[in-house]
Amino acid sequence: MSVLVLLFFTGLPCVHAQSRLLKQKFRSPVVRGTVTSLLEDVARRSGVIIEYSSYCLSDKTLSLAEGETTLGEALQHILTGQRVTVVEKNNKLLVMASTVVLPEEALIGHHALYGFVQEEERLEPLPFAVIRELPSGPACQSNIYGYYNLSLPEGRHVLEVSYAGYLSKTVEVVVEEPVRMNLLLKPVTMPEVRVEAANMLRKDGGNRINKDQSEVYNNILGESDPVRSLYLLPGNIESQETTGALLVRGGDPDQSVFLLDGNRVFNPSHLLGEISIANSTSVKSIRQFKGDFPASIGGDGISSITEVNTKDGNMDRWNGQAHAGFLSGAFTIEGPLQKGRTAMMVSFRNNWSKPVLKTLDDNYNIHFYDIHFKLTHLFNPNNKLMVSGYLGKDRLNLMQSDYQNLQIWGNSLGTINWNHVFGTKAFVNTTFNISNYRNLAGMKFTIYDDSTGDVTGTKAFNNYASIRQCEAKTQVELIPSTAVQFRLGGRFTHTVIHPFNSSITPDLQEKFGYYKPMKPLPFTEAALYGESEIRLTPDWLIRPGIHFTSYWFRNYNYNSFQPRFFTAYRTRKDQQLFFSYSQMTQYLHQVSSPFLGVNSEFWVPSTGLLRPVESSQFDLGYSIHLKKGLHFSAEAYYKKMNNVTNFTDNGNIFYDEDTWEQDILSGKGWSYGAELLGTKSYKKWFMQLSYTFSWNWRQFAELNNGEKYPFRYDRRHILNLTATYHPSAHWDLNLLLHFNTGDCLLLPPGVSPQINSGPAAISDSRPMEYGPSVYDTSSYRTIRDPSTYRVNFNTNFYFNTGKRIKHKISAAVYDVFQSSHWSMPDIWATGESFYSVTPAANYLFNFTFYLSYTLSF
Repeated sequence: MSVLVLLFFTGLPCVHAQSRLLKQKFRSPVVRGTVTSLLEDVARRSGVIIEYSSYCLSDKTLSLAEGETTLGEALQHILTGQRVTVVEKNNKLLVMASTVVLPEEALIGHHALYGFVQEEERLEPLPFAVIRELPSGPACQSNIYGYYNLSLPEGRHVLEVSYAGYLSKTVEVVVEEPVRMNLLLKPVTMPEVRVEAANMLRKDGGNRINKDQSEVYNNILGESDPVRSLYLLPGNIESQETTGALLVRGGDPDQSVFLLDGNRVFNPSHLLGEISIANSTSVKSIRQFKGDFPASIGGDGISSITEVNTKDGNMDRWNGQAHAGFLSGAFTIEGPLQKGRTAMMVSFRNNWSKPVLKTLDDNYNIHFYDIHFKLTHLFNPNNKLMVSGYLGKDRLNLMQSDYQNLQIWGNSLGTINWNHVFGTKAFVNTTFNISNYRNLAGMKFTIYDDSTGDVTGTKAFNNYASIRQCEAKTQVELIPSTAVQFRLGGRFTHTVIHPFNSSITPDLQEKFGYYKPMKPLPFTEAALYGESEIRLTPDWLIRPGIHFTSYWFRNYNYNSFQPRFFTAYRTRKDQQLFFSYSQMTQYLHQVSSPFLGVNSEFWVPSTGLLRPVESSQFDLGYSIHLKKGLHFSAEAYYKKMNNVTNFTDNGNIFYDEDTWEQDILSGKGWSYGAELLGTKSYKKWFMQLSYTFSWNWRQFAELNNGEKYPFRYDRRHILNLTATYHPSAHWDLNLLLHFNTGDCLLLPPGVSPQINSGPAAISDSRPMEYGPSVYDTSSYRTIRDPSTYRVNFNTNFYFNTGKRIKHKISAAVYDVFQSSHWSMPDIWATGESFYSVTPAANYLFNFTFYLSYTLSF
C-alpha cells in the first residue's frame, strides 16, 4: 500500500495487471488495423477476453509484426500513447480510461537481474560499477558492497558493465524470471579505462576519488595517498594546525567525520595530517558527502562525511606488496584461507627509527605505526561476514630552545559487518562497531627571571583525554523496480568521553597512568531514517528522505527531525542540473585550545547549556560531460550553522568537571560560495582544475563585541591544478600546483602584533609584518596570514620481472620552490592575567626530495 500511495503522490500511474494472462504466448501473423480491430484480433488469437470502451481509444492505424509474442507485449504495442490502464479481473482483461498515458513497458513482465559486480579471480566486490542495457536502455550502479539490482522486461538483453581501472565487459542475458548473475571484470594497467558515470542521471551529490587523483597527490613517503586526494576537490581545506583534519565549507574540524569500513575514526592521520591512516594497497573505495547528505547520515558531522572502505581480501590466491621509503616501510599480504570462501588481508606500516634521509626539521622527533586487518567469509551466495580491525599510534615531539611540544594520539577500531541478499529485490547490511581514541597534549616552557634573564625553572602544561564509541546499525535496500528504490534503517550509538585531570608540572607527563580520571561523560543516540529514490522520467530523479534522532545525556534529551531532499534533471544527454537541501544535527563537540599546541582536543557532549550543532544547507549544481573527455561541474551553496563552539577569552583552558560548560561559547556560523571542477582527458594526458571562492563567518555574543568576524580558516580563494602524463605504459609524470589565500586569526584585547620581519596582514587588504605580541586592551583585531602556494612533482616507473612480480620506483619533490607555509601560530601564556600570541611559521615539511620502492607479488 505504501508503494502505491507514494507512486500516486509522485504522479506515476498504477497499472493493476497481474502477470499470468499478460505472459500468455500466442503466434500472430502480420496484421494491420485500428486499435479496436487489433484488440479484437489479439483476443481471438490468444483466447483471452479483452473488454474495452471505444470512447477512451483513438482510431489510429498500426501494425503487429509476425512471430511469437506474449499478450502483454502485443497490448503494450497497441495501447502505447493511449490514456488507459489495464486491470485483470475474473480471468479477463479490462482496458479502462486513465488520466495519464500508459507507461512504457507497463504491460510487459519485468524481472530482477541482480547479484554482485566483482573483480575476476579475486572476487573483490566493486562498488559504484555501472550496469547499462545497450544501446540506450535502463542503467544502475552497484552499491558500496558491489550489489546491483536491475529490473528488465522479459526477453533477450545485451548489457555493458564498466568500472574505472577495469576492462568494460558486454554480457548477454535472457530474462524470463528473476536472474541472479555475478558480473566479473578484469583489471587493466595502462592506459586506464574510464567510466563516464557522469552521463548517468545522478543518484546523489557524493564525490568519489579515482586512481588519477590519488596518483597525483603523493605524500611525503613517495606513495600515492588516496585519502589525501580529497584535498584536490573544491570546498576542502587542509591545515597542519588541525592535525590534517578536513575543513569543509566553513566547518570546524569535528564537523567532518571519517569512516573506515563504516566505523568512525576520530583522528585519521599521521604526522599532523601529512599521511592518512589508509594506504593505497588496502583501500577499495572513497566517497565524500558535503552538500547532499543521504538520510542514512546523521548525528556525526554537519560539514562532511568521508567513507573509506577497504578490500575484502583475495579469494583466489595469495599476493602482497612491500614498500620502502626514506621515512617508513610497509607490508601488505592477502589471500584465501579457504579458496572461494574465506580470505584475509593484513597491512602493517612503521616509520624507521633513524630515517634514511632527514626529511623533517631537526627540532622534530616522530614515531608512528598502523596495522590493518580484515577477514571475509562467504557462508553462501546470500550471506557474507566481514571482520576488520585497525590499530595506530603517533608520537610527535617538537624541541625548541625555550619550549617543548609533545603530542601523542592513537586509534583502535573493531568492526563486524554482515551482508544478506533477501530474495530478488532486497539487500540488508548490518554493522557492529567499536572505536577508541586517546589524545595527550603537553607544552613545556622555560621560565626566565625578568630582571636578570637567567633560567629559573620549567613549567609543563599537560592534558589527556580519551573517547570510546560503540555502535549498532542496519539498513535495508528495497528495489521494487528500476524506477523506485527505498532505503530504511536504524542506528544505536553509545559514546563515553573519559576526561582526565589537567596538570601543571615541571616536566611533561606522557604516561597515561599518571592522569587521574574524572567523572565520565556518557551519551546515547538512537536514529531511524528512510528515503525513496524515484525516477519520475528517464531524465528526472528525486530522492526525498527523513532522518530522526533522539539524544540523551544525563537528564537532557533532544529530538531532531532532519529532512533531506535531492533531485537531478538531465536537460540533455550530456548535461544535468541538480539541487539538494539538508538539515543536519551533531551532538559531539570538539573544542581545540590553541594554548597547548596543535593537537590539544577537548571532546564534550551536547548539554542543556551547550546545545547540539545544527545546520541548514542549500546546494545548486550543473555538470556537463562531453565526448572529447572534457567534464565540467559548478556548484553554488549556502550554509547556516547554529551552536558552533569556541573558547571564552581567558577562560579555563583545562578541563574542569564543574566549569567546562561555562568555558565554551556557543554561536553562529555562515558559509557560502561557489565551487568549480573541471577534468580533461587527451590521449596520454589527464588534467584536473578545482577552484573554490567562498566566505566563512563566525559570530559569538561574547567575542568581537558581538559582531561577525572571518572564520579562522576563511580562505577566499583556493586553487588546485593537477596534470598527469603517461609517456609509456611503464612511466608516468605528475604535477600539482596549489594556491590559497591566507587564514584569519582573531586576536582578543590584550594582544596586538608589532611590525617586524616576515609577511602577514592585519586585514584583507593592508599588508603587515609579524613580530612579538604586546599588551593592548583597546579592541579585537583580525590578522590574515599571507597567501600560500606550493608545487609538487613526482614520477613513477613500473616494470615486471615475471608474470606476477611487479616493481614500482617513485621519485618526487615536495614544495619545489620552497614557498612559505604560515601555519600553526604559537599562542601561549606569558603572564598570569592574559595570553600572548606570537604568529610564527611552524610547519613540518618544506622543500623535500624523496624516493621509494614498491614490490608487488
